Amino acid sequence: MNRQVRLVSWYIAVGAAMLCPAESTLEEVPTQFQCNADKKSDRIRLYLGLENLKINCYLHNDYSNSENQDIFSTLYTSKGLAPSLKLYNRTHAAVFNFQMSLNTTTWSIDIPRNHITLNADVAPVDEWYLQFKMHHGLDIFSTEGTLLDTVREPLLQWTIGTPISSSEVGTFINNAVNLQVSKSPCANDVAVLAPVFAPQTSAGIILIVTKSGFTSMDNRWFNCTDSLCALLNGDCNGLAVVDVTLTSFNLLILTTRGLFISENLTSPVKSNLNFKKLDLPISAEVDHSLYKLLYTPLCFSNMESFHEDYLSLTSSKPIANNQNLPCLYSTDPFTDWYRCLQHGNSSASLIHDVQQDTGIVLSLNKNQAFVTVYSIIYSQLNKQIKFPPFQFEFLPEGISFDPNSHQLYVYGAEVWSSEDGGNTFKKIISSASEKFVKLISCVHKQAVVFVTNYGNIYFSKTGSLRYSKLNKTKSEFSNLYCDHLGSLILLALDAHSPNGLKVENIDPASLMMDDDLGFDRPLALQYIGDKTALFHEFGPYLANPSAVDSSPKLSNSYIGKVIQLSSGGRGVITEVYTTHISNHFLAVAVVDILEMFNGEPLITDPNQSYSLTVRDVSNSSVDLQLYNTDSTDGFQLTDIGKTIVIPGTSSFLITDVVNAKSVIAISTMPKLVRKDKTYNPAQWMLFNFGFGYERTWKITEGECRHSLQSFGDFETNSLVYIVIQETMSFSFKASVSESGMSYFQKKLMKVIVGNPSLLKVTAAHSWDSLGNHILNITAFSMFFQKGMTTISVYVPEASLLCSLSSFTFRLRNFCPTSMRITYIPDRFISSDEWLYGNPVDSMGNKLLMDLPVNYRPPSQLGIAIPVSDNIYNADPSKPRPRQYYQISKNTGTYKQCAGKSSQAECGCTEEMRLSPLAAHSDCRKRVLRFLYPVNNFNVTLFLTRPGHDNQPLKAPQFVTVTEVNNRTNWRITGTNAVPSLLKMREYLGTSLNSTLYNPEGLQISFYGSELFHFRISVIPGISLCDLVEEVQIYIDGPPLAFPAQYLINTITAIVLGGILLVVFLLKLYEVKLPSKNSFTSLFRKRNSVTPLS
Repeated sequence: MNRQVRLVSWYIAVGAAMLCPAESTLEEVPTQFQCNADKKSDRIRLYLGLENLKINCYLHNDYSNSENQDIFSTLYTSKGLAPSLKLYNRTHAAVFNFQMSLNTTTWSIDIPRNHITLNADVAPVDEWYLQFKMHHGLDIFSTEGTLLDTVREPLLQWTIGTPISSSEVGTFINNAVNLQVSKSPCANDVAVLAPVFAPQTSAGIILIVTKSGFTSMDNRWFNCTDSLCALLNGDCNGLAVVDVTLTSFNLLILTTRGLFISENLTSPVKSNLNFKKLDLPISAEVDHSLYKLLYTPLCFSNMESFHEDYLSLTSSKPIANNQNLPCLYSTDPFTDWYRCLQHGNSSASLIHDVQQDTGIVLSLNKNQAFVTVYSIIYSQLNKQIKFPPFQFEFLPEGISFDPNSHQLYVYGAEVWSSEDGGNTFKKIISSASEKFVKLISCVHKQAVVFVTNYGNIYFSKTGSLRYSKLNKTKSEFSNLYCDHLGSLILLALDAHSPNGLKVENIDPASLMMDDDLGFDRPLALQYIGDKTALFHEFGPYLANPSAVDSSPKLSNSYIGKVIQLSSGGRGVITEVYTTHISNHFLAVAVVDILEMFNGEPLITDPNQSYSLTVRDVSNSSVDLQLYNTDSTDGFQLTDIGKTIVIPGTSSFLITDVVNAKSVIAISTMPKLVRKDKTYNPAQWMLFNFGFGYERTWKITEGECRHSLQSFGDFETNSLVYIVIQETMSFSFKASVSESGMSYFQKKLMKVIVGNPSLLKVTAAHSWDSLGNHILNITAFSMFFQKGMTTISVYVPEASLLCSLSSFTFRLRNFCPTSMRITYIPDRFISSDEWLYGNPVDSMGNKLLMDLPVNYRPPSQLGIAIPVSDNIYNADPSKPRPRQYYQISKNTGTYKQCAGKSSQAECGCTEEMRLSPLAAHSDCRKRVLRFLYPVNNFNVTLFLTRPGHDNQPLKAPQFVTVTEVNNRTNWRITGTNAVPSLLKMREYLGTSLNSTLYNPEGLQISFYGSELFHFRISVIPGISLCDLVEEVQIYIDGPPLAFPAQYLINTITAIVLGGILLVVFLLKLYEVKLPSKNSFTSLFRKRNSVTPLS
């Protein structure tokens, strides 16, 4: 009863809220799902074990409590709505729906593990993203989360060292001077944290492993000192952590005594994780603390053999006699190390471009730096450079790739970005007082974070040349970390915390609003339309450039920023030009006006009530005079830096006040100035975009006005496979939500292709009826080249506050794991029919044949002399048939049933029973059946791929045909011999042992019986896939084998001929045959009894 009363009350409250616009409805209150936890969080963390995934969720907001959780459930269930869960990673996606129930306060779902993944082996695999919504397709109460497969994640299976209890943590935390963190390339919630201790107070090698991004109490602490000391023969003097790197397969620890690498993390777990010390080609006396590890995270889930993992050991600090430490690099398994190619005695850093397969070397030499791109041959740098070196006029602190996109960053006193792999760079940030020393990538949110040596944090996005300084600083003894969902986390050691860590979530959106990028130079406003204006940056000291910085402050990093005037008005910067027709101005910004700028009020500047005349004109400098002014009015020194705006002509920036009636000003566009022209009071206005302590304008990050949408069911960071001669299309839409603004065919989106030489990528721009920008990208694979490229679509003008301003996905020119060629019979047979049914054709003939137990097909030696190694429908507990000869006894081996005692132990799955591959012959019981004779049998092959229509296999994908069991009584009797086939036969005649055939029109004729097992393979060099299909056909109802049939025919003919000959002779000689009565009397005589006399 109480429940019903609360429900009625809730409906009344919702109805009242809908009638009262001033009140918030339920959907307007920030409401999210909470699942499987009592802790209130804006994200959900779930873990997948060997058991089913069971989830219980409820809705929660700031106004809900345990008493009315059931109200949420009942309210939406009564509307026929229930939550949905979308689970996705780079290559797969699935949607699951919760159950609807009126009798519970939560929604629940039970998902079997095999509905998510079929594998349970330890391997680097993608962590899943979760998206909870109230009903699939409705963007209501959208809540994000992650799902980590703890069974397969390599690092979580190991005990790295001696476990440390929470009570021991506080004994050494206070001695840490820094933190090093490295996260798993595939699952960013899995990470390793290593405290760095001062040498004299080192507590050894301490590592913290987390599976929750350090946000929960399940962090594990390990002491690896003893295991590493054993590799140093017990000499652990001064052993301390310098850096740590976690790859897909190994954990590397750089210490003051050398570089250590763990055993393969995917190997079977037998004991604690073992390490070994790497032999580096440097002097043993070198101080390893001067080095650092440089690594671009590369997830080897879904990675092919042509990808390699590169790691480099770099240092920018000189040692004795101004000598620089050598730069070293290696590839997985990091046993062989090589020296980087570098300029003379300069220090160098190397990073690998996985998309273009190049080595990018940053060389530092005195006050200059160079970026040189080298090609890679056999995993080593080639001396031949790909591009001319790019020179910087400052000394960078480091170089780094954004693992999400193809953005390359070089950072130090300035930050520069390259979109083309190191050929060209653009400046993003410049600072005269601090240096940028670290870069953190937040892959899921397409964000990049820079940290300075003073702990200041700068925020940017993929593809953006804009940044914003966060109102937050990082302490010296802390570190930043970005988890799998893109949340930015500040980590620090805390002896008073139960798990020894202080974890603080950083919200960039709330911290970037106070960042003002305004500068102490006046801006001259000039209207060029009712919604568009120009802002000219004035440089007053250009006569002496050596005295002051004469470079413009405005740059491309200001695009998308909002300029605001304190008296009212704001506009967004859409373009920046760093050259100007006037020598007095350094740059000009194009601004779309969001809110009209207010001029100076007449109360404070009554000069606007008088006429204004343009007098002497000298180049860009003009003399402006007021007329008919009162004695108390006129120009003042405070007007210097203000702009006189006259619509339709040039604006004038006041640079000097001659007297109350005359000023010297600089025209923004000198060619539009008309001498002795007088403007009435209503024709000009005064705006204050000046400089100084009382600057009345600022440039900040504006609110999000742009939206970016992708068409199609794929998420950002998706991995898409493309094959040779395939064309794929992707569509995007960008729009501006600002009311009152209209753009005519304005290009809002731009495209970056990471490896332009891999695929032919074209972009077509169009606009819909509402002015929204539509971008259609077409990718065509035309080269036989394995590789990967990213395609990034971004909106340069979009605010950094937008949740989605760029969309990056990967195209891999390689064979998809699910692509294969398949033989499809004329009459489709379902999987259930293959396994359990008894399908027949139109004549009632059976389509499938059940093979005998332990069956082996005939050989060319005879039908009863099998010599094949393949056994079909195997059962080790039963005898093998046709074991009459020694050659048959010596051949035939089990596969799945090897070493088993019965068929039940062979472990045959339904997939194996359906598979025609020889590798699964033990499990194959049923095959296609045809009645003898079979001539010109059509073998129709298709390219099959999930999510794509079946495509007939055709030229130039020529095939070879072989019989697996070496049977010879068959022949190819049909193929479409196109000219290209004949040329390929001639060209490959010496290298291939088999004849080439065109899969179009492929026909086989059979001259024997029982099982034929064919392997059909596409020739190499035609496709990036190893396309192979196997076809099994059973020929039933054959004639008797030779010579039995001939003997029977001969005997029958002799008997019939003899009968005819006898009849002929009887007729010829008129021999009278005995009648029936004579035969009867004859038999009676023989049977009669003569009485004794």
